[in-house]
Amino acid sequence: MSSILIIDDEDKYLELCRRFMPEHEFVGPARNHQQAMQILARSRRSIDLVLLDVHFDIPDEDLLPEDKSALLAKGDPQRVHERLRRSQGLQILDRLRRRYPDLPVIVMTALDDLPLEADAERLHAEDYTYLLDDEYLDARALKVQVEGILAREQRSTADDEGPFYWGTAPAMADLRRRLAILARGQLPVIIQGETGTGKSLLAREYIHPHSQRTGPFMAVDLSTIPSELMAAQLFGVVKGAYTGASSSREGVLARAHGGTLFLDEIGNLALELQKSLLLVLQEGGYHPVGSVEERTADIKLVVATNENLAQMVRSGRFREDLFMRLNPSTAVTLPSLRQRRDDFQHLLEFFLERVCQSGYNRDLLMQYAEQRGLWAPAEQDRMRVTVGRKVPLKTDPRRIHLLLHQNSYNLLQDFDWPGNFRQFEMVLSNLVTFTLVELVDRVDQIEPVESEDGELEARPDVIVIQPRTIRDLLRPFAEAGLGEPVVEAGEDLIEDSDGLRLRVRVSPAESLNAVSCEVERQYLERLYHHFAGDLSRVAEFLLADPESGRKVQLRMNQLGIKLRELKRTRAG
Repeated sequence: MSSILIIDDEDKYLELCRRFMPEHEFVGPARNHQQAMQILARSRRSIDLVLLDVHFDIPDEDLLPEDKSALLAKGDPQRVHERLRRSQGLQILDRLRRRYPDLPVIVMTALDDLPLEADAERLHAEDYTYLLDDEYLDARALKVQVEGILAREQRSTADDEGPFYWGTAPAMADLRRRLAILARGQLPVIIQGETGTGKSLLAREYIHPHSQRTGPFMAVDLSTIPSELMAAQLFGVVKGAYTGASSSREGVLARAHGGTLFLDEIGNLALELQKSLLLVLQEGGYHPVGSVEERTADIKLVVATNENLAQMVRSGRFREDLFMRLNPSTAVTLPSLRQRRDDFQHLLEFFLERVCQSGYNRDLLMQYAEQRGLWAPAEQDRMRVTVGRKVPLKTDPRRIHLLLHQNSYNLLQDFDWPGNFRQFEMVLSNLVTFTLVELVDRVDQIEPVESEDGELEARPDVIVIQPRTIRDLLRPFAEAGLGEPVVEAGEDLIEDSDGLRLRVRVSPAESLNAVSCEVERQYLERLYHHFAGDLSRVAEFLLADPESGRKVQLRMNQLGIKLRELKRTRAG
Protein backbone atom coordinates (compact mmCIF):
# COMPACT_ATOMS: atom_id res chain seq x y z
CA MET A 1 0.00 0.00 0.00
CA SER A 2 1.28 3.44 -0.93
CA SER A 3 0.39 6.71 0.77
CA ILE A 4 -0.79 9.49 -1.57
CA LEU A 5 -1.35 13.09 -0.51
CA ILE A 6 -4.10 15.03 -2.31
CA ILE A 7 -3.81 18.82 -2.36
CA ASP A 8 -7.14 20.24 -3.55
CA ASP A 9 -9.76 22.72 -2.38
CA GLU A 10 -12.57 20.18 -2.97
CA ASP A 11 -13.29 16.54 -2.05
CA LYS A 12 -14.26 15.38 -5.54
CA TYR A 13 -10.93 13.82 -6.56
CA LEU A 14 -10.32 12.37 -3.10
CA GLU A 15 -13.62 10.48 -3.33
CA LEU A 16 -12.84 9.39 -6.90
CA CYS A 17 -9.44 8.01 -5.93
CA ARG A 18 -10.71 6.21 -2.83
CA ARG A 19 -13.44 4.51 -4.86
CA PHE A 20 -11.29 3.36 -7.76
CA MET A 21 -7.90 2.88 -6.05
CA PRO A 22 -8.75 1.34 -2.65
CA GLU A 23 -5.40 -0.43 -2.55
CA HIS A 24 -3.73 2.89 -1.65
CA GLU A 25 -4.09 5.18 1.34
CA PHE A 26 -5.13 8.74 0.48
CA VAL A 27 -4.19 11.58 2.83
CA GLY A 28 -5.93 14.96 2.90
CA PRO A 29 -7.06 16.80 1.00
CA ALA A 30 -4.86 19.73 2.01
CA ARG A 31 -6.84 22.86 1.13
CA ASN A 32 -3.89 25.20 0.61
CA HIS A 33 -0.11 25.46 0.72
CA GLN A 34 0.06 25.82 4.51
CA GLN A 35 -1.98 22.69 5.20
CA ALA A 36 0.07 20.71 2.66
CA MET A 37 3.33 21.71 4.31
CA GLN A 38 1.98 20.79 7.75
CA ILE A 39 1.00 17.32 6.55
CA LEU A 40 4.37 16.78 4.84
CA ALA A 41 6.25 18.00 7.92
CA ARG A 42 4.51 15.29 9.96
CA SER A 43 4.42 12.51 7.37
CA ARG A 44 6.98 13.13 4.59
CA ARG A 45 8.66 9.74 5.04
CA SER A 46 5.38 7.94 4.48
CA ILE A 47 4.10 10.03 1.52
CA ASP A 48 4.95 8.31 -1.78
CA LEU A 49 3.16 10.62 -4.22
CA VAL A 50 1.24 13.90 -4.41
CA LEU A 51 -1.87 14.61 -6.52
CA LEU A 52 -2.07 18.38 -6.95
CA ASP A 53 -4.97 20.34 -8.41
CA VAL A 54 -4.23 23.65 -10.17
CA HIS A 55 -7.31 25.80 -9.55
CA PHE A 56 -8.00 26.70 -5.89
CA ASP A 57 -11.14 28.66 -4.99
CA ILE A 58 -9.87 29.74 -1.57
CA PRO A 59 -9.78 33.02 0.40
CA ASP A 60 -7.37 35.73 -0.73
CA GLU A 61 -5.27 35.48 2.42
CA ASP A 62 -4.57 31.76 1.80
CA LEU A 63 -3.22 32.31 -1.71
CA LEU A 64 0.47 32.23 -2.56
CA PRO A 65 2.56 34.31 -2.66
CA GLU A 66 2.14 35.62 0.87
CA ASP A 67 3.36 39.07 -0.16
CA LYS A 68 1.14 40.18 -3.04
CA SER A 69 1.96 43.87 -2.87
CA ALA A 70 4.06 43.91 -6.05
CA LEU A 71 1.34 42.08 -8.00
CA LEU A 72 -1.47 44.24 -6.63
CA ALA A 73 0.41 47.40 -7.54
CA LYS A 74 0.29 46.42 -11.22
CA GLY A 75 -3.40 45.63 -11.69
CA ASP A 76 -6.94 45.31 -10.45
CA PRO A 77 -6.97 43.35 -7.14
CA GLN A 78 -9.90 41.18 -8.18
CA ARG A 79 -8.19 40.11 -11.40
CA VAL A 80 -4.88 39.53 -9.62
CA HIS A 81 -6.50 37.22 -7.08
CA GLU A 82 -8.42 35.37 -9.80
CA ARG A 83 -5.19 34.74 -11.74
CA LEU A 84 -3.57 33.43 -8.55
CA ARG A 85 -6.52 31.09 -7.96
CA ARG A 86 -6.26 29.71 -11.50
CA SER A 87 -2.56 28.93 -11.08
CA GLN A 88 -2.36 28.32 -7.33
CA GLY A 89 -1.38 24.67 -7.78
CA LEU A 90 1.70 25.73 -9.72
CA GLN A 91 2.62 28.16 -6.94
CA ILE A 92 2.30 25.30 -4.46
CA LEU A 93 4.37 23.00 -6.70
CA ASP A 94 7.14 25.60 -6.78
CA ARG A 95 7.23 25.58 -2.96
CA LEU A 96 7.13 21.79 -2.86
CA ARG A 97 10.10 21.57 -5.20
CA ARG A 98 12.16 23.89 -2.99
CA ARG A 99 11.66 21.81 0.13
CA TYR A 100 10.99 18.33 -1.32
CA PRO A 101 12.81 18.16 -4.68
CA ASP A 102 12.48 14.37 -4.99
CA LEU A 103 8.80 14.03 -4.06
CA PRO A 104 6.80 12.74 -7.08
CA VAL A 105 3.92 15.05 -8.04
CA ILE A 106 1.09 14.71 -10.59
CA VAL A 107 -0.52 18.01 -11.55
CA MET A 108 -4.17 17.83 -12.61
CA THR A 109 -6.89 20.20 -13.79
CA ALA A 110 -10.38 20.07 -15.27
CA LEU A 111 -10.00 23.50 -16.90
CA ASP A 112 -9.66 23.23 -20.69
CA ASP A 113 -8.20 26.72 -21.07
CA LEU A 114 -5.38 26.25 -18.58
CA PRO A 115 -2.22 25.00 -20.35
CA LEU A 116 -0.12 22.81 -18.07
CA GLU A 117 2.66 21.43 -20.22
CA ALA A 118 5.32 24.15 -20.01
CA ASP A 119 4.85 24.99 -16.31
CA ALA A 120 4.60 21.35 -15.22
CA GLU A 121 7.85 20.50 -16.98
CA ARG A 122 9.57 23.68 -15.75
CA LEU A 123 8.68 22.80 -12.16
CA HIS A 124 9.63 19.14 -12.65
CA ALA A 125 6.26 17.53 -12.08
CA GLU A 126 6.45 13.80 -12.73
CA ASP A 127 3.30 13.99 -14.85
CA TYR A 128 0.24 16.11 -15.56
CA THR A 129 -3.28 15.36 -16.75
CA TYR A 130 -6.42 17.08 -17.99
CA LEU A 131 -9.47 15.56 -16.30
CA LEU A 132 -12.67 15.16 -18.33
CA ASP A 133 -15.42 15.13 -15.70
CA ASP A 134 -16.11 11.50 -16.59
CA GLU A 135 -15.60 9.22 -13.59
CA TYR A 136 -14.48 6.16 -15.52
CA LEU A 137 -12.05 7.95 -17.86
CA ASP A 138 -10.67 10.18 -15.11
CA ALA A 139 -10.20 7.23 -12.73
CA ARG A 140 -8.44 5.15 -15.38
CA ALA A 141 -6.16 8.03 -16.48
CA LEU A 142 -5.13 8.77 -12.90
CA LYS A 143 -4.64 5.09 -12.09
CA VAL A 144 -2.33 4.61 -15.08
CA GLN A 145 -0.23 7.59 -14.01
CA VAL A 146 -0.19 6.73 -10.31
CA GLU A 147 0.75 3.07 -10.81
CA GLY A 148 3.36 3.96 -13.41
CA ILE A 149 5.12 6.46 -11.14
CA LEU A 150 4.99 4.20 -8.09
CA ALA A 151 6.39 1.30 -10.13
CA ARG A 152 9.21 3.48 -11.46
CA GLU A 153 10.07 4.64 -7.95
CA GLN A 154 10.30 1.02 -6.80
CA ARG A 155 12.43 0.05 -9.81
CA SER A 156 14.75 3.03 -9.38
CA THR A 157 15.40 2.01 -5.77
CA ALA A 158 16.15 -1.55 -6.87
CA ASP A 159 18.31 -0.48 -9.84
CA ASP A 160 20.45 2.12 -8.08
CA GLU A 161 23.29 -0.36 -7.60
CA GLY A 162 23.57 -1.01 -11.33
CA PRO A 163 26.57 -0.06 -13.45
CA PHE A 164 24.86 3.03 -14.88
CA TYR A 165 24.39 5.84 -12.37
CA TRP A 166 21.17 7.78 -12.94
CA GLY A 167 21.52 10.34 -10.19
CA THR A 168 18.86 12.56 -8.71
CA ALA A 169 18.33 15.20 -11.41
CA PRO A 170 14.76 15.35 -12.80
CA ALA A 171 16.10 15.30 -16.37
CA MET A 172 17.77 11.93 -15.73
CA ALA A 173 14.56 10.57 -14.17
CA ASP A 174 12.70 11.64 -17.31
CA LEU A 175 15.33 9.96 -19.49
CA ARG A 176 15.09 6.76 -17.50
CA ARG A 177 11.31 6.71 -17.77
CA ARG A 178 11.49 7.33 -21.53
CA LEU A 179 14.03 4.55 -22.10
CA ALA A 180 12.04 2.04 -20.07
CA ILE A 181 9.15 2.61 -22.50
CA LEU A 182 11.31 2.65 -25.65
CA ALA A 183 13.05 -0.57 -24.65
CA ARG A 184 9.81 -2.50 -25.11
CA GLY A 185 8.41 -3.27 -28.52
CA GLN A 186 10.07 -3.51 -31.91
CA LEU A 187 10.89 0.13 -32.72
CA PRO A 188 14.60 1.04 -32.94
CA VAL A 189 16.20 3.36 -30.39
CA ILE A 190 18.74 6.11 -31.14
CA ILE A 191 21.11 7.06 -28.32
CA GLN A 192 22.96 10.31 -28.88
CA GLY A 193 25.74 11.80 -26.79
CA GLU A 194 29.39 12.68 -26.62
CA THR A 195 32.12 10.06 -26.47
CA GLY A 196 32.39 8.52 -23.02
CA THR A 197 28.86 9.27 -21.81
CA GLY A 198 27.97 5.58 -21.48
CA LYS A 199 25.92 4.87 -24.61
CA SER A 200 27.03 1.24 -24.97
CA LEU A 201 26.70 0.64 -21.22
CA LEU A 202 23.15 1.96 -21.30
CA ALA A 203 22.23 -0.23 -24.26
CA ARG A 204 23.68 -3.37 -22.66
CA GLU A 205 22.70 -2.89 -19.02
CA TYR A 206 19.37 -1.06 -19.28
CA ILE A 207 17.68 -1.19 -22.67
CA HIS A 208 18.38 -4.88 -23.36
CA PRO A 209 17.18 -6.13 -19.93
CA HIS A 210 14.07 -3.94 -20.15
CA SER A 211 13.29 -5.14 -23.69
CA GLN A 212 12.11 -8.46 -22.20
CA ARG A 213 13.74 -10.28 -25.12
CA THR A 214 15.22 -13.71 -24.47
CA GLY A 215 17.99 -13.62 -27.10
CA PRO A 216 21.55 -12.33 -26.61
CA PHE A 217 22.94 -8.80 -26.64
CA MET A 218 25.37 -8.21 -29.52
CA ALA A 219 27.40 -5.03 -29.94
CA VAL A 220 29.36 -3.79 -32.94
CA ASP A 221 31.46 -0.61 -33.06
CA LEU A 222 31.24 0.40 -36.71
CA SER A 223 34.09 2.89 -36.34
CA THR A 224 36.55 0.01 -35.86
CA ILE A 225 35.55 -2.08 -38.92
CA PRO A 226 37.02 -1.42 -42.39
CA SER A 227 34.27 -0.51 -44.86
CA GLU A 228 35.02 -3.53 -47.08
CA LEU A 229 34.40 -5.91 -44.14
CA MET A 230 31.24 -4.32 -42.75
CA ALA A 231 28.80 -6.33 -44.87
CA ALA A 232 30.27 -9.65 -43.80
CA GLN A 233 30.40 -8.54 -40.17
CA LEU A 234 26.73 -7.53 -40.16
CA PHE A 235 25.05 -9.97 -42.53
CA GLY A 236 27.46 -12.90 -42.60
CA VAL A 237 29.20 -14.47 -45.61
CA VAL A 238 29.06 -17.77 -47.46
CA LYS A 239 32.16 -19.71 -48.46
CA GLY A 240 33.73 -18.50 -51.71
CA ALA A 241 31.76 -15.21 -51.83
CA TYR A 242 35.05 -13.34 -52.31
CA THR A 243 38.77 -13.97 -52.17
CA GLY A 244 39.65 -14.96 -48.65
CA ALA A 245 36.18 -16.22 -47.71
CA SER A 246 37.41 -19.74 -47.04
CA SER A 247 34.41 -20.67 -44.88
CA SER A 248 30.89 -19.53 -44.18
CA ARG A 249 30.43 -17.26 -41.18
CA GLU A 250 27.36 -15.91 -39.43
CA GLY A 251 26.99 -12.17 -39.05
CA VAL A 252 25.90 -10.31 -35.93
CA LEU A 253 22.32 -10.16 -37.23
CA ALA A 254 22.10 -13.95 -37.02
CA ARG A 255 23.85 -14.09 -33.64
CA ALA A 256 21.53 -11.40 -32.20
CA HIS A 257 18.36 -13.18 -33.39
CA GLY A 258 15.69 -12.89 -30.71
CA GLY A 259 17.76 -10.35 -28.78
CA THR A 260 19.26 -6.88 -29.11
CA LEU A 261 21.73 -5.61 -31.70
CA PHE A 262 23.67 -2.49 -30.72
CA LEU A 263 25.40 -0.60 -33.54
CA ASP A 264 27.76 2.00 -32.13
CA GLU A 265 28.79 4.96 -34.32
CA ILE A 266 26.01 4.31 -36.83
CA GLY A 267 27.22 7.30 -38.86
CA ASN A 268 30.16 5.16 -40.03
CA LEU A 269 27.87 2.70 -41.83
CA ALA A 270 28.59 2.81 -45.56
CA LEU A 271 25.79 4.22 -47.74
CA GLU A 272 25.33 1.01 -49.72
CA LEU A 273 24.87 -0.95 -46.47
CA GLN A 274 22.41 1.59 -45.11
CA LYS A 275 19.92 0.38 -47.75
CA SER A 276 20.41 -3.22 -46.59
CA LEU A 277 19.83 -2.23 -42.96
CA LEU A 278 16.71 -0.35 -44.00
CA LEU A 279 15.33 -3.55 -45.58
CA VAL A 280 16.02 -5.42 -42.34
CA LEU A 281 13.94 -2.87 -40.41
CA GLN A 282 11.14 -2.74 -42.97
CA GLU A 283 10.83 -6.38 -43.99
CA GLY A 284 12.74 -8.31 -41.33
CA GLY A 285 14.95 -10.09 -43.88
CA TYR A 286 18.48 -9.94 -45.32
CA HIS A 287 20.92 -11.91 -47.51
CA PRO A 288 24.37 -12.98 -46.31
CA VAL A 289 27.16 -11.85 -48.63
CA GLY A 290 27.29 -14.21 -51.63
CA SER A 291 23.98 -15.94 -50.82
CA VAL A 292 20.60 -15.87 -52.56
CA GLU A 293 18.90 -17.34 -49.52
CA GLU A 294 16.97 -14.81 -47.42
CA ARG A 295 17.47 -14.98 -43.67
CA THR A 296 15.06 -13.66 -41.03
CA ALA A 297 16.19 -11.11 -38.46
CA ASP A 298 14.17 -10.73 -35.25
CA ILE A 299 16.11 -8.07 -33.37
CA LYS A 300 15.68 -5.01 -31.20
CA LEU A 301 17.95 -2.47 -32.89
CA VAL A 302 19.71 0.16 -30.80
CA VAL A 303 22.08 2.59 -32.51
CA ALA A 304 24.37 5.22 -31.03
CA THR A 305 26.20 8.20 -32.40
CA ASN A 306 28.07 11.28 -31.27
CA GLU A 307 27.31 12.94 -34.60
CA ASN A 308 24.24 14.87 -35.72
CA LEU A 309 22.41 12.38 -37.95
CA ALA A 310 19.98 15.01 -39.24
CA GLN A 311 22.92 17.11 -40.38
CA MET A 312 24.47 14.05 -42.02
CA VAL A 313 21.20 13.53 -43.93
CA ARG A 314 21.29 17.12 -45.17
CA SER A 315 24.88 16.70 -46.33
CA GLY A 316 24.10 13.42 -48.14
CA ARG A 317 26.19 11.21 -45.82
CA PHE A 318 23.22 9.35 -44.33
CA ARG A 319 20.08 8.05 -46.04
CA GLU A 320 16.95 9.99 -45.17
CA ASP A 321 14.73 6.91 -45.39
CA LEU A 322 16.92 4.99 -42.92
CA PHE A 323 17.07 8.01 -40.62
CA MET A 324 13.27 8.21 -40.53
CA ARG A 325 12.99 4.45 -39.98
CA LEU A 326 15.32 4.67 -36.99
CA ASN A 327 12.62 6.50 -35.05
CA PRO A 328 14.32 9.94 -34.68
CA SER A 329 11.31 11.47 -32.92
CA THR A 330 12.08 9.36 -29.84
CA ALA A 331 15.89 9.70 -29.89
CA VAL A 332 17.45 10.21 -26.46
CA THR A 333 20.56 12.20 -25.66
CA LEU A 334 22.85 11.26 -22.78
CA PRO A 335 24.14 14.37 -21.03
CA SER A 336 27.86 14.92 -20.70
CA LEU A 337 29.60 15.04 -17.34
CA ARG A 338 29.70 18.83 -17.69
CA GLN A 339 25.91 18.88 -17.90
CA ARG A 340 25.51 16.75 -14.76
CA ARG A 341 27.41 18.97 -12.36
CA ASP A 342 24.36 19.20 -10.07
CA ASP A 343 24.88 15.48 -9.45
CA PHE A 344 28.65 15.73 -9.16
CA GLN A 345 28.93 14.69 -5.50
CA HIS A 346 26.84 11.57 -6.14
CA LEU A 347 28.74 10.75 -9.33
CA LEU A 348 32.02 11.09 -7.43
CA GLU A 349 30.79 8.69 -4.75
CA PHE A 350 29.46 6.22 -7.31
CA PHE A 351 32.62 6.02 -9.42
CA LEU A 352 35.06 6.03 -6.49
CA GLU A 353 33.11 3.18 -4.93
CA ARG A 354 33.30 1.31 -8.22
CA VAL A 355 37.04 1.77 -8.83
CA CYS A 356 37.76 0.66 -5.25
CA GLN A 357 35.90 -2.65 -5.49
CA SER A 358 37.80 -4.48 -8.21
CA GLY A 359 41.26 -5.32 -9.49
CA TYR A 360 44.44 -3.77 -8.18
CA ASN A 361 42.70 -1.07 -6.15
CA ARG A 362 40.73 -3.63 -4.16
CA ASP A 363 43.97 -5.49 -3.37
CA LEU A 364 45.58 -2.23 -2.21
CA LEU A 365 42.56 -1.41 -0.08
CA MET A 366 42.73 -4.85 1.53
CA GLN A 367 46.44 -4.39 2.30
CA TYR A 368 45.78 -0.96 3.78
CA ALA A 369 42.99 -2.30 6.01
CA GLU A 370 45.01 -5.32 7.20
CA GLN A 371 48.10 -3.22 7.97
CA ARG A 372 46.07 -0.88 10.20
CA GLY A 373 43.84 -3.45 11.87
CA LEU A 374 40.69 -2.38 10.09
CA TRP A 375 37.91 -4.73 9.04
CA ALA A 376 38.95 -6.50 5.83
CA PRO A 377 36.13 -7.90 3.70
CA ALA A 378 36.03 -11.47 2.49
CA GLU A 379 36.22 -12.08 -1.24
CA GLN A 380 32.47 -11.88 -1.72
CA ASP A 381 32.02 -8.83 0.56
CA ARG A 382 32.43 -5.13 -0.14
CA MET A 383 34.09 -2.56 2.04
CA ARG A 384 32.02 0.59 2.09
CA VAL A 385 33.95 3.49 0.57
CA THR A 386 32.66 7.05 1.01
CA VAL A 387 34.02 10.41 -0.10
CA GLY A 388 33.48 13.92 1.22
CA ARG A 389 35.02 17.20 2.29
CA LYS A 390 34.64 16.76 6.07
CA VAL A 391 36.04 14.25 8.53
CA PRO A 392 33.13 11.90 9.37
CA LEU A 393 32.23 10.62 12.81
CA LYS A 394 33.82 7.32 13.71
CA THR A 395 30.63 5.27 13.55
CA ASP A 396 31.12 2.56 10.94
CA PRO A 397 34.06 0.16 11.42
CA ARG A 398 33.51 -1.29 7.94
CA ARG A 399 33.90 2.02 6.11
CA ILE A 400 36.90 3.80 4.64
CA HIS A 401 36.40 7.50 3.94
CA LEU A 402 38.31 9.35 1.22
CA LEU A 403 38.76 12.97 2.32
CA LEU A 404 39.01 15.74 -0.27
CA HIS A 405 40.00 19.32 0.47
CA GLN A 406 37.44 21.82 -0.86
CA ASN A 407 39.95 23.10 -3.44
CA SER A 408 40.57 19.55 -4.66
CA TYR A 409 36.85 18.95 -4.95
CA ASN A 410 36.45 22.17 -6.93
CA LEU A 411 39.32 21.15 -9.20
CA LEU A 412 37.57 17.88 -10.08
CA GLN A 413 34.16 19.50 -10.42
CA ASP A 414 35.32 22.42 -12.58
CA PHE A 415 37.46 20.33 -14.94
CA ASP A 416 35.92 20.10 -18.39
CA TRP A 417 36.15 16.27 -18.72
CA PRO A 418 36.15 16.06 -22.53
CA GLY A 419 36.29 12.26 -22.28
CA ASN A 420 33.26 12.34 -19.96
CA PHE A 421 32.63 9.38 -17.65
CA ARG A 422 35.22 7.13 -19.27
CA GLN A 423 37.93 9.70 -18.56
CA PHE A 424 36.45 10.47 -15.15
CA GLU A 425 36.57 6.83 -14.05
CA MET A 426 40.11 6.39 -15.34
CA VAL A 427 41.39 9.45 -13.45
CA LEU A 428 39.65 8.39 -10.24
CA SER A 429 41.08 4.88 -10.55
CA ASN A 430 44.58 6.31 -10.92
CA LEU A 431 43.94 8.69 -8.03
CA VAL A 432 43.05 5.82 -5.70
CA THR A 433 46.05 3.78 -6.89
CA PHE A 434 48.60 6.56 -6.38
CA THR A 435 47.17 7.40 -2.96
CA LEU A 436 47.02 3.83 -1.64
CA VAL A 437 50.43 2.71 -2.96
CA GLU A 438 52.11 5.46 -0.96
CA LEU A 439 50.22 4.49 2.20
CA VAL A 440 50.76 0.75 1.80
CA ASP A 441 54.46 0.84 0.88
CA ARG A 442 55.50 3.27 3.61
CA VAL A 443 53.23 2.30 6.48
CA ASP A 444 56.03 2.32 9.10
CA GLN A 445 57.28 5.77 8.10
CA ILE A 446 54.04 7.69 7.71
CA GLU A 447 51.70 6.47 10.48
CA PRO A 448 51.99 8.85 13.49
CA VAL A 449 53.08 7.28 16.78
CA GLU A 450 50.35 7.66 19.38
CA SER A 451 51.41 9.81 22.30
CA GLU A 452 51.62 8.37 25.81
CA ASP A 453 48.85 10.59 27.12
CA GLY A 454 46.52 9.14 24.49
CA GLU A 455 45.41 12.54 23.20
CA LEU A 456 46.11 11.63 19.57
CA GLU A 457 43.10 9.76 18.23
CA ALA A 458 44.00 7.36 15.44
CA ARG A 459 41.80 7.64 12.34
CA PRO A 460 43.12 5.06 9.88
CA ASP A 461 39.57 4.83 8.48
CA VAL A 462 40.10 8.25 6.85
CA ILE A 463 42.40 8.55 3.82
CA VAL A 464 43.36 12.06 2.76
CA ILE A 465 43.56 12.61 -1.01
CA GLN A 466 46.46 14.98 -1.65
CA PRO A 467 45.63 18.00 -3.87
CA ARG A 468 48.96 17.61 -5.66
CA THR A 469 48.03 14.10 -6.81
CA ILE A 470 44.82 15.36 -8.40
CA ARG A 471 46.58 18.24 -10.12
CA ASP A 472 49.35 15.98 -11.46
CA LEU A 473 46.78 13.56 -12.93
CA LEU A 474 44.83 16.34 -14.63
CA ARG A 475 47.84 18.35 -15.86
CA PRO A 476 48.60 16.22 -18.97
CA PHE A 477 45.04 16.69 -20.23
CA ALA A 478 45.13 20.43 -19.62
CA GLU A 479 48.52 20.77 -21.32
CA ALA A 480 47.17 18.90 -24.33
CA GLY A 481 44.19 21.27 -24.44
CA LEU A 482 41.82 18.48 -23.39
CA GLY A 483 40.61 20.05 -20.18
CA GLU A 484 39.85 23.54 -21.40
CA PRO A 485 36.30 24.50 -22.41
CA VAL A 486 35.73 23.89 -26.11
CA VAL A 487 32.90 25.63 -27.91
CA GLU A 488 30.81 23.07 -29.75
CA ALA A 489 27.65 23.18 -31.84
CA GLY A 490 24.89 24.63 -29.71
CA GLU A 491 27.29 25.75 -26.96
CA ASP A 492 28.99 29.03 -26.14
CA LEU A 493 31.23 30.55 -23.52
CA ILE A 494 30.58 33.59 -21.38
CA GLU A 495 33.81 35.33 -20.42
CA ASP A 496 33.90 38.41 -18.22
CA SER A 497 36.54 41.13 -18.14
CA ASP A 498 38.48 39.28 -15.44
CA GLY A 499 38.74 36.15 -17.58
CA LEU A 500 36.17 34.02 -15.74
CA ARG A 501 34.92 31.52 -18.34
CA LEU A 502 31.65 29.65 -17.84
CA ARG A 503 30.01 27.24 -20.27
CA VAL A 504 26.36 27.60 -21.23
CA ARG A 505 24.34 25.66 -23.76
CA VAL A 506 22.29 27.60 -26.27
CA SER A 507 19.35 25.67 -27.73
CA PRO A 508 16.47 26.77 -29.96
CA ALA A 509 13.24 27.67 -28.15
CA GLU A 510 9.82 29.06 -28.92
CA SER A 511 10.86 32.67 -28.25
CA LEU A 512 13.90 34.87 -27.73
CA ASN A 513 12.78 35.43 -24.14
CA ALA A 514 12.81 31.67 -23.48
CA VAL A 515 16.34 31.38 -24.91
CA SER A 516 17.50 34.36 -22.85
CA CYS A 517 16.02 33.00 -19.61
CA GLU A 518 17.62 29.58 -20.16
CA VAL A 519 21.06 31.12 -20.78
CA GLU A 520 20.68 33.31 -17.69
CA ARG A 521 19.61 30.31 -15.61
CA GLN A 522 22.67 28.30 -16.61
CA TYR A 523 24.96 31.29 -16.03
CA LEU A 524 23.63 31.93 -12.51
CA GLU A 525 23.89 28.24 -11.60
CA ARG A 526 27.52 28.14 -12.73
CA LEU A 527 28.32 31.34 -10.85
CA TYR A 528 26.72 29.82 -7.76
CA HIS A 529 29.03 26.80 -7.96
CA HIS A 530 32.06 28.93 -8.86
CA PHE A 531 31.61 31.04 -5.71
CA ALA A 532 30.93 27.97 -3.53
CA GLY A 533 27.28 28.88 -2.95
CA ASP A 534 28.00 32.35 -1.54
CA LEU A 535 25.29 34.62 -2.99
CA SER A 536 26.94 37.74 -1.60
CA ARG A 537 30.03 36.99 -3.72
CA VAL A 538 27.79 36.37 -6.75
CA ALA A 539 26.10 39.74 -6.09
CA GLU A 540 29.46 41.46 -5.72
CA PHE A 541 30.61 39.92 -9.01
CA LEU A 542 27.45 40.86 -10.92
CA LEU A 543 26.31 44.09 -9.22
CA ALA A 544 29.46 45.27 -7.40
CA ASP A 545 27.36 45.09 -4.22
CA PRO A 546 27.84 42.18 -1.80
CA GLU A 547 24.69 43.28 0.07
CA SER A 548 22.50 42.40 -2.94
CA GLY A 549 22.55 38.65 -2.44
CA ARG A 550 18.78 38.74 -1.86
CA LYS A 551 18.28 40.25 -5.32
CA VAL A 552 20.27 37.42 -6.87
CA GLN A 553 18.24 34.84 -4.92
CA LEU A 554 14.93 36.36 -6.06
CA ARG A 555 16.07 36.33 -9.68
CA MET A 556 17.14 32.69 -9.38
CA ASN A 557 13.71 31.84 -7.94
CA GLN A 558 12.03 33.60 -10.85
CA LEU A 559 14.04 31.49 -13.28
CA GLY A 560 12.99 28.26 -11.55
CA ILE A 561 16.42 27.58 -10.00
CA LYS A 562 16.09 25.39 -6.91
CA LEU A 563 18.58 26.72 -4.36
CA ARG A 564 17.86 23.83 -2.02
CA GLU A 565 19.01 21.37 -4.67
CA LEU A 566 22.14 23.42 -5.39
CA LYS A 567 22.93 23.64 -1.66
CA ARG A 568 22.45 19.90 -1.24
CA THR A 569 24.83 19.25 -4.13
CA ARG A 570 27.51 21.48 -2.65
CA ALA A 571 27.04 20.12 0.88
CA GLY A 572 27.78 16.60 -0.33
